[in-house]
Amino acid sequence: ISPNERPIPRPTSKKKVPSGTSSKSPKLPAKRVSPPVLSSLLVFSEAPVVQQSSVITETCDFGTNNDVVLCSWMNVNVTSLKWRPSRGENAYWMGGPVEDVTYGDKFGGYAVFETSERPDLGLVGISAFESAMLISPLRPSTGAEGVCVKYWYSIGGLSADRVRVLLHPMPNAKFIKEDDRTTSSLEGANDKPATAEECKNPEMDKNKNRDQMLQMLSTYDGSDDVVLWEARDVTMGKWSEGQIVYTYNMPHAIIVEGIPVSSGDINRRFRGFIAIDELNFADSSECGAFCTFEAGTCGWVQDENLDDFDWTLSRGSLNPSTGPPRDRSSFSNGGMMGGFAVIDSGYPRRPGDRARLLTEEFQATDPDTPLCMRFWTHMYGNGVGSLRVLIINSQDSDEETIWEISGEAGNLWYQGQVPISSSKPFNIAFEGEVGRNNLGDIALDDISIIQGPCPSAPQIAGNNLGDCTFEVDECGWISPGARDRLDEIDWVRTVASENREPRTDHTIGTQQGYYMTVPKGSVQRAGDRAWLRSTTMKGSTDTMCVSFWYYMYEPFIEPSGPSLGALTLYVWSQDPLEGTTILRPLWSLRNHQGPNWLYAQSKVKSENDYAVIFEGTWGQSRGNGFMGLDDITIFMGDCTTMPDKAYVSLGDCDFQRDSCSWVNTTTDPDFRWASASISRRPTSLPDHTFGGSVGYVFFDVFNQNANKQTLRKTSPVLDGKESCIGFWYASFGSGSESSLSLERLLPEGDDTRGEQIWITSSKGRVQTRPEWTYAQAPIPANNKFKLAFVGEASNGGYAIDDIKIYSGLCKVRPKEADPNYVAEREPPLN
Repeated sequence: ISPNERPIPRPTSKKKVPSGTSSKSPKLPAKRVSPPVLSSLLVFSEAPVVQQSSVITETCDFGTNNDVVLCSWMNVNVTSLKWRPSRGENAYWMGGPVEDVTYGDKFGGYAVFETSERPDLGLVGISAFESAMLISPLRPSTGAEGVCVKYWYSIGGLSADRVRVLLHPMPNAKFIKEDDRTTSSLEGANDKPATAEECKNPEMDKNKNRDQMLQMLSTYDGSDDVVLWEARDVTMGKWSEGQIVYTYNMPHAIIVEGIPVSSGDINRRFRGFIAIDELNFADSSECGAFCTFEAGTCGWVQDENLDDFDWTLSRGSLNPSTGPPRDRSSFSNGGMMGGFAVIDSGYPRRPGDRARLLTEEFQATDPDTPLCMRFWTHMYGNGVGSLRVLIINSQDSDEETIWEISGEAGNLWYQGQVPISSSKPFNIAFEGEVGRNNLGDIALDDISIIQGPCPSAPQIAGNNLGDCTFEVDECGWISPGARDRLDEIDWVRTVASENREPRTDHTIGTQQGYYMTVPKGSVQRAGDRAWLRSTTMKGSTDTMCVSFWYYMYEPFIEPSGPSLGALTLYVWSQDPLEGTTILRPLWSLRNHQGPNWLYAQSKVKSENDYAVIFEGTWGQSRGNGFMGLDDITIFMGDCTTMPDKAYVSLGDCDFQRDSCSWVNTTTDPDFRWASASISRRPTSLPDHTFGGSVGYVFFDVFNQNANKQTLRKTSPVLDGKESCIGFWYASFGSGSESSLSLERLLPEGDDTRGEQIWITSSKGRVQTRPEWTYAQAPIPANNKFKLAFVGEASNGGYAIDDIKIYSGLCKVRPKEADPNYVAEREPPLN
């Protein structure tokens, strides 16, 4: 699960209920193990099952102030790598976030693991475990209802790899009470079994149980552990919520495992941390819409109005020609306990009959956090019909099918997932439809609903044309042909094992996963571009959001600075009246961003049909960088740009393709700002953006009469808010009276007169060749405005590149360019 894929928070006394959550409590307990690894757990022996109607609840907030503790959790004693209690004020000393979850301040406690630490193999009894393991107290059977485990986690730093939640079977363990009664027979113990109620009794002898666990863990090797949940994406110092539901029929413990990068990884030298907080065991209904169908349909209910029959519960098909032999987790892992939901296609069902399972009502989703529903389905038999996921508007009952698959898929369980977003309250429905004959059972198991976008899977089932994990193919994303002359190189779908970087894909996090990358060739030039274009999508008045994961890593930074290149997201459309093509940048990042997959998103709004384009551009780095793209999702929502620095303002321009929305407003047709080209450009001045030969604008005046020429480059109308404009400029030519200034103009009226906010001149310039210099100027504004670069020269010129509009005011740079600047002078001698 990625940081943006957080399970749905539920109401508590400390937290506000967010949008996208259910408006009422589930009717029946919900239980589900969170993806990506396992759902309900298995029975490995025929040991007696302890039945219980509720669970042993336990919460650890790790204390506060000077009383930060691990509660009843303890470190597994076969590794020297340890979880330690800490608090926010120790964040820069011991590692961890600057605030905890419980109190939201620097004094609240949490558990943290320093990931740059290495195991001390010289200690007696220490094994070569490269992870830190925090283990819970001994726990009894969960019963069919299961247990909900909630927690918050944070991952940061180059040496942190992932955090996992494991189930550690302890079938031979006993619950030792103060009167020494036990649930199982061990040497020297009273053989009278304790009841389930006594197992839950808080009077249980915690010290003896702790000693028992330490003794049993002395030979721990992890071979029997089962992965319940895993997160491997950095959370940027923030807390993300996780939750799982699991079932298990014997004594066991839960382990929170922090895993650093491998000892041979160069990044292991760098500080990093994995932190955990608010560990909570609760009734399975606390995990909301999770369901394993082992004790009912959880919070899912039968549709009483719009279907023909009901979903039923089963533990295995009675017909070898259709339906699953057992539930999903048992089928995959060899267990013998578990249930699932199924539509029975036998008599009296007829082709076209439909059965629906409905959720309770959910509130409108937050524009930045849609929901992701994951589930497993089994569609075996030559009469299999269709399985659909529908989103139903709670206000007017309008329905939309957002996921659908039909026909036989073999005698296997397959995982599906679909993003869910809505601006209005809604319900979710699973609809199974009977096919052509009575060999068409469709089964459903292990449902979870979490926060965060996810691409529809399998890709043929979703209705979002741009969704893609790239695990099967490119999902309709294409590179333009050579005749289009839109790019010089192509994106390539590749498997991680064949590349130096990224070492894993984002979807499944292994070397067997696929992603898109921009390859480097032997004859590649700075500025070479690769386009990846989606299929054409229908225009709408709704605002959509494009989310994706990107990888931009430059292992070795050259002396001249980062030079990897850029990744840019465009929206392409055509004006139906003018017939012209509109290419508008929405999101862009340059150069090295780190050796991790990172999350990004940007909103898209187009009433005309449109396509989304990812452009990868190589800089002048000499075969040293890596660029990847994975897990694209398109969902409805007016989302904010992430990360903030990637936002492209209306006035931003790097001049790689054109002048963006900046236009010439010079009246003299013989002297104008021009785009650099191979045949006409200043000598010895490469592009600032990527170091290529072209990709900036300039003016160059040579007038034998020594008359100054004035040339203007004007922006579109910009929003009326306090801003800062940053740009790069270079001066060239032999004239000493050339100047470049920046003016603020009214949105309407005369473009030749404005307020000067920045100015420089070539007077006193001593450089022999043009060099790029950074500049910036504040733009105080309460109303809309335009900007104009004004050049004046009789023998020389200026070039500008990489204009960027920032939010908020700034200081003038260089300071001499302030129109009100007074030269600093040495004080007179006394």
